[in-house]
Amino acid sequence: MSVYSQALELVRTERLFEGVGTIVIGLSGGPDSVCLLDVIALMVERGELEAALHPAHLNHGLRGAESDGDEAFVRRLAARRGLPLTVSHRDVEAVRAETGESLEEAARRERYDFLAGVAEDQGAEAVAVGHHADDQVETVVHRLLRGAGLRGLGGMPRSRPIDEGSAVRLVRPLLTVRRHQVLEYLAERGLSFRSDASNVDRQFLRNRIRHELVPTLERDYNPGFSEAILRLSDAAARAHDYLTVAADAACCVSGSEIELDRFRELHPALKPLVIDRALADLGPTPQLDAVHYNAVIRAADTSEPGARLDLPGGLYADIRRDRIRFGRGAAPAQPARVEAPLPVPGRADLPERGLAVEAELADRPAFDVGAFLRAKTRYHEMVDYDRLGGPLVVRSRRDGDRFHPLGATGTKTVSDFLTDAKASPEERDAALIVADGDRPIWLIGHRIDDRVKVDEGTKRIVLLRAHAARRDGNQR
Repeated sequence: MSVYSQALELVRTERLFEGVGTIVIGLSGGPDSVCLLDVIALMVERGELEAALHPAHLNHGLRGAESDGDEAFVRRLAARRGLPLTVSHRDVEAVRAETGESLEEAARRERYDFLAGVAEDQGAEAVAVGHHADDQVETVVHRLLRGAGLRGLGGMPRSRPIDEGSAVRLVRPLLTVRRHQVLEYLAERGLSFRSDASNVDRQFLRNRIRHELVPTLERDYNPGFSEAILRLSDAAARAHDYLTVAADAACCVSGSEIELDRFRELHPALKPLVIDRALADLGPTPQLDAVHYNAVIRAADTSEPGARLDLPGGLYADIRRDRIRFGRGAAPAQPARVEAPLPVPGRADLPERGLAVEAELADRPAFDVGAFLRAKTRYHEMVDYDRLGGPLVVRSRRDGDRFHPLGATGTKTVSDFLTDAKASPEERDAALIVADGDRPIWLIGHRIDDRVKVDEGTKRIVLLRAHAARRDGNQR
């Protein structure tokens, strides 16, 4: 099948340009991008595609006069085709020095940032790049060497958002075409292109894979090695897509947090995808390797609350009592666990939190309930003394704490109540309760338990008040 036919089939079956009015084409001047431009332009000329084409070229400035020659070549090519062209210059060396990335990583990131910006400026719905099947082989082998999981083995997708949450699609119409086919196509069409000497520089691992490892494997082990890798990549991508649906159905992710108990019960194949779901809430993040996923999974099963794992790109996984929290930078400290008896009448001091809780006993006939309700804040409550069964304590919430929120139709866990109340992760971690034995009767700052509420039959009232206190125990 010809290059054109293969690309057209992929465009149709994957609906790469469905609903697309303008396509930005990444045009480096190399054989792959020149082939891509010609193939897409032919689709438009032959009525197979209705879209405006807008080539875009980024001059990285990495090869001096050669980079300037690439730019001049691309300008002439776009002019001959009567196409508009956007060109930009970026100092990738300076970016690498600032970020600490490899030269390849910095160039790649700058390139996609540039193309995304051109798409935004032009109102384009798609950005097309010239990756082909041999690029896919090299990508998968590269990831294998790094210890990639199923997602990594899937290689480069044929279509994806160019940025996290972006409506602009990055598409690869030549991904089923082999490199030798691209060169044959260019010869048949009489199309010239630029050669990049850095593509044969063996200091880059990608080039060693291309020029040394893959040829050796095909010569000495399996002539069909590249085709086998492509089949593996396709199977891994389809399996990943299927498991992604199952991971979404697991419903144990809220923002950048994973519910720990439900996560532990998942099939091992789903856990890395659930981790990806939580990380996605943090915006663009680096691709984790299998060793990182396994470290998080192992910590979820074995680590004590408060454990932290450092992940690539400044990310961390923080193991909490009932969840895994992902974030960037320094992990917030987990509040100290506290517990203190609360006599009635009397006072519980929690110096670790700078808090005190007081309990006062009052007779109902002599107490003005209405005045109390009008003046109370979220840190003042009252409960029926005679509905209490044991000594009161003030403590940190525990996994499984359950109460009947005042006015609700039934019981729920304290954790679920706080989640429904949209409490922040820090508020949920710091939550304190007044408990009657093991039973929460007041989630401080939120709600009392319906079963200890004051009503017409109440004879004695316990007035509860939480307030800030200095570490010496005196009220502020």
